[in-house]
Amino acid sequence: MAPDTLGENSAKALPTRLPLPRQVASAIRSRIISREWEPGDQIPSEDELAKLFAVSRATVREAVSLLSVQGYLIKKRGIGTFVAQAQAISGGLESLISITEWIERHGYQAGTSYIDMKARVPTSNERTLFQAWDLEEVMEIHRVRTANGVPVLYCVDVMPKVFAPENPGQLDESLFQYLERKWGQVVIFAQTEIDVSQASRTMAHHLQVAQDTPLLRLRQAHFNQKSLPILWSQDHFVTDRFRFEVMRHRQ
Repeated sequence: MAPDTLGENSAKALPTRLPLPRQVASAIRSRIISREWEPGDQIPSEDELAKLFAVSRATVREAVSLLSVQGYLIKKRGIGTFVAQAQAISGGLESLISITEWIERHGYQAGTSYIDMKARVPTSNERTLFQAWDLEEVMEIHRVRTANGVPVLYCVDVMPKVFAPENPGQLDESLFQYLERKWGQVVIFAQTEIDVSQASRTMAHHLQVAQDTPLLRLRQAHFNQKSLPILWSQDHFVTDRFRFEVMRHRQ
């Protein structure tokens, strides 16, 4: 295998704004995220990695230490270094970010394994929520979001049909990004309710869990820069693959 172009003297090295150990760490992390190196796999030795990336052993050692701290690698003394088993994606609910960004912040590759779209007449509650848009129809979108190919949640999103994508191929990015790029609708805040639901037969099939498995559900109305509702979501999270944290302060 030819060495990657990361060497100290290589003209093709990654941008110099990143220290070389971080460049190497990024290259190793990419192999983990792409599943070239699976959880539990032993990665090459320091000498082999140094040759692979055309860098010194000290650079490799620092990169491996960084990835160990970040939870990607586990060092076993006297044995070697191994890819860590995937941990549940976690984060606080204080900040409103897209599911795509949430997944990618944890070093996983965000993806979508299932999409279904259908236009329909809005319910009375949806007419009230979206009354600013003078609705005739809404678009209901079902998606399964994945992290490194593993299903982590089932999303049901409803929006005014006028803002909906024309085909599933336009949903290769987060809905937040789509609404902003296509329509200039920037999601600023959301009103959120948290409860527990059970996996329906369809959800269970696509999430690869048993039917009636408890799922953590976030029901959210998302508002644009003019404080108008633009999106209604029900996100159903597999609890051992996605975890939430909330910072609470005593009054």
